[in-house]
Amino acid sequence: MDFAKASRFGAPGGDSGLGGPNPKPGQVVVNEPLARSLGVDPGDPITVYLFGAPRTYRVERVVPERGLAGVGLGGRLNRDVFLPPEALDSAARAAGAEPRSVTFVSNRGGVEGGDALTDRVTADIRQALGPLAEQTAIDTPKHTVLRDARQAGDSLGALFLMIGSFSIIAGALLLVNIFVMLGEERKSQMGMVWAVGMKRSRLVGSFTLEGATYALLSALPGAAIGVAVGWGVAVVAAQIFQGWSVGGSSIRIAFAITPTSVLNGLAMGLLIAFAAILATSVRISRFNIIAAIRDLPATPGQGPRRRLLAVSTALAILCAFVAVPAVARSQSDATYLMPALVLAFSVPALLRVLPRHTVTTLVAGAVLAWTLLAPVIRPRIFDTPSMSVYVIQGALAAFSAVVLVSDNQKTLLRPVRRLLQRPTEGGLAARLAVAYPLAKRFRTGATLVMYTLIVFVLVLLTEISGILRAGVDGVVADATTGYSLRLDYNPEVAGDRLVSDLRDGPSSAGISAVTPLLNAIGRATDPGGRSPRPLDTAVVGVPDGAITGITFRERLPGLADDPAVWRALASDPRYVVLDGFFGSTGGPAGDYYDPGDTLSLTDPRTGRSEQKVIAGVLSNGMVFYPGTGASSTTYPVVMSEQATRELFGTQAQNASALVRTGPGTAPDALATRLQGEQLSSSLVATPIESDIRRQFDSSTAFFRLMQGFLVLGLGVGITGLGVVMVRAVRERRRTIGILRASGSGRGPSSGPSSGRAPSSPGRESCSARSSAC
Repeated sequence: MDFAKASRFGAPGGDSGLGGPNPKPGQVVVNEPLARSLGVDPGDPITVYLFGAPRTYRVERVVPERGLAGVGLGGRLNRDVFLPPEALDSAARAAGAEPRSVTFVSNRGGVEGGDALTDRVTADIRQALGPLAEQTAIDTPKHTVLRDARQAGDSLGALFLMIGSFSIIAGALLLVNIFVMLGEERKSQMGMVWAVGMKRSRLVGSFTLEGATYALLSALPGAAIGVAVGWGVAVVAAQIFQGWSVGGSSIRIAFAITPTSVLNGLAMGLLIAFAAILATSVRISRFNIIAAIRDLPATPGQGPRRRLLAVSTALAILCAFVAVPAVARSQSDATYLMPALVLAFSVPALLRVLPRHTVTTLVAGAVLAWTLLAPVIRPRIFDTPSMSVYVIQGALAAFSAVVLVSDNQKTLLRPVRRLLQRPTEGGLAARLAVAYPLAKRFRTGATLVMYTLIVFVLVLLTEISGILRAGVDGVVADATTGYSLRLDYNPEVAGDRLVSDLRDGPSSAGISAVTPLLNAIGRATDPGGRSPRPLDTAVVGVPDGAITGITFRERLPGLADDPAVWRALASDPRYVVLDGFFGSTGGPAGDYYDPGDTLSLTDPRTGRSEQKVIAGVLSNGMVFYPGTGASSTTYPVVMSEQATRELFGTQAQNASALVRTGPGTAPDALATRLQGEQLSSSLVATPIESDIRRQFDSSTAFFRLMQGFLVLGLGVGITGLGVVMVRAVRERRRTIGILRASGSGRGPSSGPSSGRAPSSPGRESCSARSSAC
C-alpha cells in the first residue's frame, strides 16, 4: 500500500488512519492489535510468512487501529501488517503465485453516515465493471459490522428490557401501594373536603400533583444511578463477549451515553410513574363520604354499572374474536394475552350471577392454568419467540397466582387454625401477624406480586444456568462425535501437503484420524424468511461416508436415522444440512425452518445460484463454524464434496480439517504443537471441547449478570415491604399499646410489629386503667 496515496483516502481533510512515509525495505508498519498479540514495539524484528516463505522484517512503527489501519478481509478484529511497496508482488513472483488484488471504496458521508449509500454504490460498481462483475466479489465490511452492531445492540437492549420490565412492574406496584396508603391515611380529610364542595377531579388532581412532584424530585438521583448501573453492565458484558469471540473478533461492547438517551430514560420513568399515580388517584377518590368522615372500613360496592357491564362485555367479545385465530396460529404474544383479557373483561358480567369471591377465584385460576398449560397445548408458540412473550407470561403467572392466594387467604390458613386460636401469647402473636394481611388484601397482594415477579425470574435464570451446566457434556458429545480439533489453514500454501504431514509428520503419533473438509464462501437466502438480504455462509463439503456420527435434532421424513441423512447428502446434490442457529442474530433462537424447506445458495464470485433442500437440522453444528473471522455472523451450510465442487468450482478448496486425537493425547497441547509446526500454512487449531466449554462458561456468566441486574428489582420489593410494615405499625399502635397495657409481654407484640414497650409497671397499670375507662 502506498502511504502517500492512503493518507488522501476518504473525506477531504479527514484522517485515513495511515500516513507518513512508506516503510523502507526490510521494515514494516503494524497496527495496535497485531502489536499487542505479538508483544512487539518499534524496532523489534518479526517473521512474516509470505506465500509459505518466511521473511524477517523490523517494525518501523505501530499505528492505531483506525481507518485503513484497521481494515481487513475477515473478522471484526484485524491484525494488519503493512509491507514496503512491491514487497508482496516480488514475494508472489518468487513463489509462482498471484497475489489477491483488493480495491477499497469510500462512500460519501461520515464514518457511519456513508453506510446509507452502500446499496447504491455497490450497484454502481457492478455497472462500471460490466462483464467483469461476474468474476468480482464486492464485499461491504463496514455495512456488515454496523448491521451486526445494531443487531447485537437491539438484542442486548431487548434482553435487558425484558429483565428490567419485572423491576419496572415492581416499582409501579410500589408507587400504587404508597398512594393507596396515603389515601387511607387521609380518608377522613378527603371525606370532609368533598362534603364541603370539592370536586372529585380536584381531589384526583391534588394526588396526581403530589405524586408528580415526588417523581420529578427523584428523577435526577434515579438518572445518576441508572447511568452507573449501565456503566457496570457494559463493563461486565464486554468481558463476557470476549469469551464468545473467535480469535478476538467479537463485537466490542463500549459504554456510551448521550443526552438523548438520558432524556428518553427520564421521560419513560416519569411517564410510567405518572400513569401509575393517576390510575391510583382515580381509584382511591371513589369512596362513600359518610364512611370516609367516620373512618369506617370500606364496604363492598354494588354490582357493576350498566355502562361498565356493556363496555367490558363488548371488549371480552372483541378479544375472543382476536384470540381464536391467534391461538390457532400459535402467535406467541397473543396466545397468552388475548385469552387472559377475555377472562378479565368477563368479570363484570360474571359478577351479575356469581359472588365476588367465586368470580375472582375462577378467573384468577383460569388465567394461571392457561399461562402454565399454553406451551403444552400450543407448543409452537416458541417457534417464533420475542422478548415480550416472556414478560407477558411471567406477569400473567405472577398476578394470577397472587390474586388467587390473596382472595383465598382464610382457606390457606385453615391448617394452622389451631395455632392461631391457642389462648397463649404465642397464639396471640400469630393472630396479630395474620390479621393485617387478611384485612388489607390489596396491600398484601401488591407486595406479594413485587416479590413473586422478581423471585420468579431469579429462579428461572438460575434454573436455565443449571440446565446449561448440566447439559454441557451432552452438547460436547453431539458436537465432537470423537473429533478433538478443528484446523483452519491457508489452502494456497498448504495444498494437500498439510493433510499428509498430519498423517505422517512429527505429530502423527498423537493423531488417529484426519478428515479434510472442502470450503467455499457463499451467500444464501434465509429459509425462515426473517431477512430479505442474503446471509453470508461458510459452505462445507464433507467427504462421502467420512462423517456419520454427528447427530440431527430434525430429519427429513423418510430418513429413518442420522446416518441416512448423511447418505442422502452424499447421493443427492440438492440436499444440505444446517444447524439450529442459521440466520440467528441474537435472542431466542426459535424454530423458523424445518427439513423439507428450501433456500437459494449462491456463489458470489460467479453469481451462479442453486435451490437446495434442507435434509436435516444438526443437534449442534459448532464443528462446522470457521475458526477464524466473523464466525458469529457467518453460518455453515453443509453439503457433499461433489455438490460443493459443482456449484463453486475452483473456489472450493480444502481449507479446514477435523482431527481425532489418539489415546493419551491432550487436544490443547496438540493444538499448540501443530500451530508451531504449520506456521507457514497459517494454521489455526481450535480444541473443540475447550471452545464449547468456554462458550458455555460465558453463557453462564451472562446469566449471572442478568441475575445481578435483577437484584435492583429485589431492592424495590424490600423497600415495598418496609413501607407496608411501617404503615402496619402506625395503624396498630393503639391496639398494641392496649395489649401491652393489659399484660401481654414484649415477645408476642414484637413478633407481628415492633411496638415500643412501656418503661415501668406503673405506667403499664395507668395505661390499663385509662383503656378501661
